[in-house]
Parts: sequence; structure tokens; C-alpha cells
Amino acid sequence: MATWPTGTKASTANLDSGSDSPRLARADIKQNVDNVNAIIDMFNIDGPTNGQVLKYNTSNSRFELDTDATGSAVSATTFVGDDSTGTAVNPGETFKIAGATGITTAVSGDTLTITGTAQDFTYSSLTGAPTNVSSFTNDAGYITDDGNGDLTITNSTIQSSGDTIDLDDIVRFNVGYKEDINALTSSASISVDASTAPVHTVTLATNATFTISNMVAGQSIMIIITQDGTGSRTGSFTSVKFPGGAPTLSTGAGDIDVVSVFYDGTNYLGNIAQDFTT
Repeated sequence: MATWPTGTKASTANLDSGSDSPRLARADIKQNVDNVNAIIDMFNIDGPTNGQVLKYNTSNSRFELDTDATGSAVSATTFVGDDSTGTAVNPGETFKIAGATGITTAVSGDTLTITGTAQDFTYSSLTGAPTNVSSFTNDAGYITDDGNGDLTITNSTIQSSGDTIDLDDIVRFNVGYKEDINALTSSASISVDASTAPVHTVTLATNATFTISNMVAGQSIMIIITQDGTGSRTGSFTSVKFPGGAPTLSTGAGDIDVVSVFYDGTNYLGNIAQDFTT
């Protein structure tokens, strides 16, 4: 590779006066001709167009024409997301990636880092199967459609916060189902919150009055009441109607009674099964 002009720059001492001898300038003229030839050899330029720049090619030790990243010879770059048809970013423009809820971005040098966190996905309905829904996954549980509108939920938990999950057809449990059980604390006044669980248990160590709250129309709950080692604890149920009137709990030590309550939107309708024994 040529090194010019400082390394081989010719003198003009024999070229700057009318009395100079051309013979004495021959060496300087030859040096500058060699410099010009070195420049010609280093550049391979033929018919440049608008927007081109010189780019060095190590394979042939030459500068050659190439397109400029900001010139008109470069077309726009299009970024396409899952929910869009694409955004064109023209040369010289800035493409910004901004974080959203649970997502942050950071740039270090030429590295873009996008960090996300686990998110809850809420769907008001899954319709049009199989054309609209074939699979939903969060890398653990997933929903698949067999093509006939039957959905299979695998390794997943369906949860609702304050809303209702509507099942408008026959629900079949191939293996069984499990109900949550809420342990109550014995006291003179026991509050049974129907929104916490369908089944409640308590071992009575004193006479108690049960008050039921947060039941919705069509809901039922069960209260499993066990007498302590002393027994003879009494129990009453606020606003609950029983067949033939309020029941009397079994009084033997360790006796178990089960009270079931159904709410029809107006009345709390109760029933009691008593003295469970082996």
C-alpha cells in the first residue's frame, strides 16, 4: 500500500524560478509522477453515481465505489411487528423502541436489550375456533382446539379476579374436582365469607353464632362443625332458614355436623346432616 504524500513528497526547489534548470528538477518531477501513479493504482473509480462513497477493499488494496448509508442509493428499512403491516425507516432517520408495561429497553453501544416480565393475558372470549384460536401458550399451560370447537386446557390454572367464568355447556370432570377448604377460628361470633372458599371447617370451643357473607345467587357453601373435647357447644345461623326451624347441633365430644347453605338471591336455605360417625 502506498504511503503518500508526506513520505514521498517531491521538492519544488528546482521548479519555482524561471532560471531553474529542468535537468535539476527531473528527480522531483519523476517522484511526483510516481506519486500520481500510486494514487491512480489505489483508486478504482469509474462512473460514480449520486450517494456513493469510497470504501477500502483489503483484498486488492484499493478504494472502490460503494453506497452511502445516508445516500439516495440506499432504500428504507422496514420493521414489521406481529400487530402491524410495517414501519419504514428511511436512511438517516431514527427508529425508536420504547418500553411499555412490564417491558424495558436499554442501549449500550450497538446492542439493544429488551427485557420483559411475566404478564397476565385477559381475553373476553375465545371465538371462531378453529379459525381464530389454534393454540395459546405461556410455556407451561396451553389451550388447544381439536378443530371441532372443543378446547383442551393442559397444565394450566384458570383464575378470575372479581369476575365470573361462564361455562355455557355441560362440564365434564374425567378425573374429579377439588374444592378449597377454609379453616375458621372458634369464637362467639364466626363470620363465614363465601368468597374465600366453598367449604369451611371449625372446631367449636364455645357457643357460636354463624353469619354468612358474600354469597351470590345460585351459590352454595358447606360448614363442617366439630365439637371439641368438651362438647355441648351450641350453634345458631343468622338469616338461614332450615326445614322445621333452626337445628340443634350434636352435643357429644368430637361430634361432627355438616351444614349446607344455598342462596337463591333472596333466601339462605340451610340443611344439616348430623353426628357423622364411623
